[in-house]
Amino acid sequence: MLASMDLLELITPLLSERPALWKWAIIGAQSALQGAMVCALADSTGTSVLTPKSGGKLLKWLQSHDSNRGAPPKERLAEFGVLLEKSITELGLKLSEQQEKDIRRLHDYFRNQFSHFIPMGWGIEKAGLPRIIETTLGAVQMLMKMGRAAIHLDEPDRQRLERTLRNSKLALRSIDASGCGAD
Repeated sequence: MLASMDLLELITPLLSERPALWKWAIIGAQSALQGAMVCALADSTGTSVLTPKSGGKLLKWLQSHDSNRGAPPKERLAEFGVLLEKSITELGLKLSEQQEKDIRRLHDYFRNQFSHFIPMGWGIEKAGLPRIIETTLGAVQMLMKMGRAAIHLDEPDRQRLERTLRNSKLALRSIDASGCGAD
């Protein structure tokens, strides 16, 4: 999550001059939010952020007292949408209808198009991307202040997160205000 935020801090000031970097802003924002959701939702066993099948297998392995139980099973992280829904319902992540729509669009449309693409030309819609990414960063900030998430950051990392969030949001606001953005 912190590495994704570092990336955003580096590239958001360059987005107006280098529109191709929007791809990495989208991927970085989605990755940061997914990491924040995992930090906030993870229980002591780590099974709460896995698919039900994967979590069940890991929990069974963890509870086994058999000395021949073997290596731990492979873990499969729950889908982004499942983590988002759990963040809203279980943690009380407060998002307006538009904010939730923006975050889902960032993942379902923009991020998935970049991660699972077929060769083609790309054009990214300018309107709304700064707002969508800033909304995502706001969710990261809220989640990382929640009880379970806080244990994952020491004080220097907390300060680093706050700095990267602040700087990225400022850069996005200046893009949004100028009307510049992706081609």
